[in-house]
Amino acid sequence: MSYAALGAAEVLCVAPAERAARHVLRAAVRCVGPIGADPDWPWPEPRLRYANGTLAEALIVAGAALRDTAALECGLVLLNFLLKIETLDGHLSVTPVGGRGRGAVAPRFDQQPIEVAALADACASAYRATSDPRWLVGVRLAWEWFLGKNDAAIPMFDAETGGGYDGLEAAGRNRNQGAESTLAMLSTAQHARWLSGLR
Repeated sequence: MSYAALGAAEVLCVAPAERAARHVLRAAVRCVGPIGADPDWPWPEPRLRYANGTLAEALIVAGAALRDTAALECGLVLLNFLLKIETLDGHLSVTPVGGRGRGAVAPRFDQQPIEVAALADACASAYRATSDPRWLVGVRLAWEWFLGKNDAAIPMFDAETGGGYDGLEAAGRNRNQGAESTLAMLSTAQHARWLSGLR
């Protein structure tokens, strides 16, 4: 549902009166549901799972497109929570492929590039919706994760091939360079370049 919301928001950028897209966004806000009352764990589920930033981004873009300030604020709260829980000693230490619950101690492995890219996407959308430069910090941290500022201190893309590595492991990286990981790296690089002026 979150990915459908992202697509619907893009439709509204070129066709603001498109009723079906607005319907999808309202349904996504209902589907995600209210955030939790506990400020230490506002996430609407008991565990973080896969591409978590997408959930926050869905609320952010829905709130912005529908002028629903409550949905927008919920998305920003969730994104702030993700940045807080997925940052360790000044670098991203993202939710591993097995998920993360309350009280989990970082770092954990295997970390996936899609998690980093989803966080960068959400931060970029938050910046576009609010013009608040604090969200650019998340974009910078995401790009730095690919550059090697991560839990294994190793770059997560191959500058010669342009490929992104498939996972960050305790002993290094998964050397496979799959399409999903490469696209995750490229989209994060685009955000970093366009929004933050990073190389």
